[in-house]
Amino acid sequence: MECCADARASACGRAFNHVHQVFALIALSLWWGTSASAQIAQPQLTRAQIVARVCRAPELAGGPAVDAIRRIEQRFGPVVNQVQGHRIHVAVVDSDVINAWNQNFSMSESLICVPRVMASFMSAEGELAFIFAHEIGHALDDPCKTASGRAHVATSTSPLAAVLGALLDQSSPVTEQRGCEARADEIGLNVLTRAGYNPYDAAGAFGRLEMYLGDTSTGLLARLAAMNGDHPMTPDRIRHMRTLLTRTRANAQ
Repeated sequence: MECCADARASACGRAFNHVHQVFALIALSLWWGTSASAQIAQPQLTRAQIVARVCRAPELAGGPAVDAIRRIEQRFGPVVNQVQGHRIHVAVVDSDVINAWNQNFSMSESLICVPRVMASFMSAEGELAFIFAHEIGHALDDPCKTASGRAHVATSTSPLAAVLGALLDQSSPVTEQRGCEARADEIGLNVLTRAGYNPYDAAGAFGRLEMYLGDTSTGLLARLAAMNGDHPMTPDRIRHMRTLLTRTRANAQ
């Protein structure tokens, strides 16, 4: 995870010096939407240009939302660092969209976009932390980054712990894959709790989104277009989260 860049980047970088290169302050030198041959002929896009395209808004240099994400990054660092080989960049952007999303550029490099409104929409830091952790789940879950991987996930009976054992409960009795969103929820919940947050902050985040989007308890809408359509708050996903929370509470006793 890369610290959000701003005028105090050096101080932010020092806070992450103990956490592997995933958190190093580096320029995001990636091309966007061009073939390999075209990339050779084109100059690299700047970080600001990439963030503006992927996050659909300019990156913020500071403010309450940036500070909130920084605090969460500092707590997540030692946990996320257990999974090697991923470079996660983070940008807090000047947007009022109730959403957060991850863009994978490759199997190892990704960008998480967090609109500033999320810091106030999720009134508790732990709730915002779960939304952030969910996106980290997408960034770390390599099988869900390809079409063939997603097809395998839909039919696989391998436990999630076999994919990301460092961040998942190896004794988990749940063996059926429930889709990439449910996988990101499970990875995110593990990141959240191992970083010292209350697991029920995840329930708070779910409840807040459900109230914002509408009631799913009747099952009449099998797939709500949650958080801009790419994070469906289906009844199955909510039931899965309840199972995860029940298991987390049992393990803590």
